[in-house]
Amino acid sequence: MSSSSRTVDYKKTIRYSNNEVTVTETFVENRNFHRVVRTINGSPVVLEAGEESPKNEKVMVDEGSGDFELNYAEYLKDDEDEVTPDGKEIAVSKAPKTRANHGLGCRMKGLFDGFGGHDIKNIMRHMRRRHPRNGQALTNFMLSGKMEKVVDQHVRDFVHHFGRINPDNGRIMGAIRGNDFFNFGGLHNNLGNTGKVYLDKLISGKCGKRKVHKFKPIVPELDFGGKPEVPKTPGGTVAPPSKPVPPVPTPVKPTPTSPISPIESVYPTPKASDFGLDFETEREKCLRNKTLFEDPEFPANNSSLYYRTPPRERIIWKRPGEIIMNPQLITQGESRFDVKQGALGDCWLLAALANITLYDALFYRIVPPNQSFTENYAGIFHFQFWHYGKWVDVVVDDRLPTVNNKLYYLHSADNTEFWSALVEKAYAKLHGGYENLDGGTTAEALEDFTGGLTEYFDLRKSDKPTVLAALVKGMEMGSLFGCSIDADANIREAQLRNGLVCGHAYSITAIHSITYYGQDTTLMRLRNPWGNEKEWNGAWSDGSMEWSKIDEATKKQIDVQFARDGEFWMNFDDFFANFTQMELCNLTAEIFDEIAEMTGVDRAKETSQEEEHQWHEVMEDGEWSSKKGTAGGCNNNPSTYPKNPQFATSFTAPQSSIEEDGNVTVIVAVLQKYRRELKSKGKDLLPIGVSIYSVGASGGARIPLTSEFFARNRAIAKTTIFVNTREVTVRFRVPPGEYVIVPCTFDAYDDAEFLLRCYANGQLRSSLL
Repeated sequence: MSSSSRTVDYKKTIRYSNNEVTVTETFVENRNFHRVVRTINGSPVVLEAGEESPKNEKVMVDEGSGDFELNYAEYLKDDEDEVTPDGKEIAVSKAPKTRANHGLGCRMKGLFDGFGGHDIKNIMRHMRRRHPRNGQALTNFMLSGKMEKVVDQHVRDFVHHFGRINPDNGRIMGAIRGNDFFNFGGLHNNLGNTGKVYLDKLISGKCGKRKVHKFKPIVPELDFGGKPEVPKTPGGTVAPPSKPVPPVPTPVKPTPTSPISPIESVYPTPKASDFGLDFETEREKCLRNKTLFEDPEFPANNSSLYYRTPPRERIIWKRPGEIIMNPQLITQGESRFDVKQGALGDCWLLAALANITLYDALFYRIVPPNQSFTENYAGIFHFQFWHYGKWVDVVVDDRLPTVNNKLYYLHSADNTEFWSALVEKAYAKLHGGYENLDGGTTAEALEDFTGGLTEYFDLRKSDKPTVLAALVKGMEMGSLFGCSIDADANIREAQLRNGLVCGHAYSITAIHSITYYGQDTTLMRLRNPWGNEKEWNGAWSDGSMEWSKIDEATKKQIDVQFARDGEFWMNFDDFFANFTQMELCNLTAEIFDEIAEMTGVDRAKETSQEEEHQWHEVMEDGEWSSKKGTAGGCNNNPSTYPKNPQFATSFTAPQSSIEEDGNVTVIVAVLQKYRRELKSKGKDLLPIGVSIYSVGASGGARIPLTSEFFARNRAIAKTTIFVNTREVTVRFRVPPGEYVIVPCTFDAYDDAEFLLRCYANGQLRSSLL
């Protein structure tokens, strides 16, 4: 065996029915081939070989090999589905039971359909045909920064008439100066034009497209009959809901919260059903009573910090005005992009925030500008997140965990700015506590910050054409792109010799094909949110020799600028070789409609017809319930698999698309709910998957599909492995027609609630069968 080979052994004893079996697996890989040998009770049942394995290798598959779980952390390339010799599909779980993966599992199928081939040249040829003008970079309205430029122009040209705020400084007319009222607070926000316009529309009541719900920290107990039971009175009648508990009055000038030691007992929180705070009501109440707000739903004690592992340091809760003179919520400038990680393992949250700060229209959807440390300040703030299919408004007080008078968790590089620390607190409240945020992926947080659907690419396990095809399609659809380089565990944000920074989030803003020395070269434009001189310094960097061979007209057309602004170009090969992760966040037509309402900028009017393509979305709530008989498990269980929830779906072809082949691009995502909130109760993420079946071009399914149907028909797209992630996605291209989507867990009788989302570049509809 080659010295470059590696071998991974896995052994597990499991019980099925009343039989106990031992499953072992050996994974062998070198640069030319891989193979997997699996045994049950010492007898080999499967030997799987990669495409380039030695020709004398034989494949042996036992008919019962699909009846056990294959559980290992080493991922293989899933180009082919696992089947038995008689054609039966075998579902495989690669979900370690001992360690939850809070990310997203992604499967691509048919991504190249319509591009004319599986190589980069064909993809770029299609892009040039779609955008025939020489020198035109492929970008979109959000990535290019055109949104903010149009808003700035509207303000300069008095297109937007400010009615409730001062357009020069963004101050709310007639607001109470809370910092003077309490003799405590800080500075006013420093808003950009997008923030000013949104603030004026917000307080004038002109933003109603996005329905935002009051957040109620209720996590279903999941007795898997559905809803939590309502307590009854001794007489047997249902007890009426308790009235909201008012905030506890505090002195006008607060004092630091008493120190909390790691051994202090955890105080029980009030019943979640007692609350559901309204930001405006609670703030008005505090100003009327001359008290600073204290959140009864998320108290300043250990119950909000941890459920298992206490902080190593002695925590003191303080308001920003107790930490520093003149704190500020939002600063419009470079410092807003620079967020630092604290003692919590939530760098995934930090990376998502860094991406969101690049786009004012998205940033102010999370951090509403109608709050500050001056106007109407009362120690209360609110932040808005997408939460399992709906937007919720999370209200918090501004007491933050500190050690030695410094913020213990997430914070801004500018120690006078506090939006990032307060966003993290609200996000911790959303999920039941700070410790619940330990571990996750940027993709998860991006979804919660945008309401979009995120796909994740591990660039070390992806091939170049697949990544490029996703970039080209995403640029057309208005998607957002982020990328990063894995950091050294011991060094945060270390700058490499090539100028790139490890562990740092970058945004991809454009892609372009040019001819360089007679060869097609694919260039990408990236942005460092720091907006400074820390840029790529290799080929095609600012002022590099490569640009001297490009005429000035082409450079002007693709907007090449050499400045210490954090924006730079690099070729696709260098991007693929240096970056390790890429996230693609798909935004729907509804999201762009909401942004148009809050900014006054309509994307459809500002872009050409060939750039104006949008995702359409449908969402369905569902549950796998052993009580209700809907937890059927994967198709390894043919008798129970049809009992899973089934959704009849219809796809219609778009009028035009970059592929121009008449097919529909579809993304199906299944997200399991409440698992992060239930970490403290020992509820880990389940291995989940989804399959899609064709039922004809018309007519469709009227009743749930039966076991006979599944025995005769294979899925046209599916997750080939079951992974314990929050969400799994499948992207595929199919002809218009009727389809049935079947989400499922790997094991039968596993109980959970889920959200099904379907994105398509044509019209679609869905209903539960």
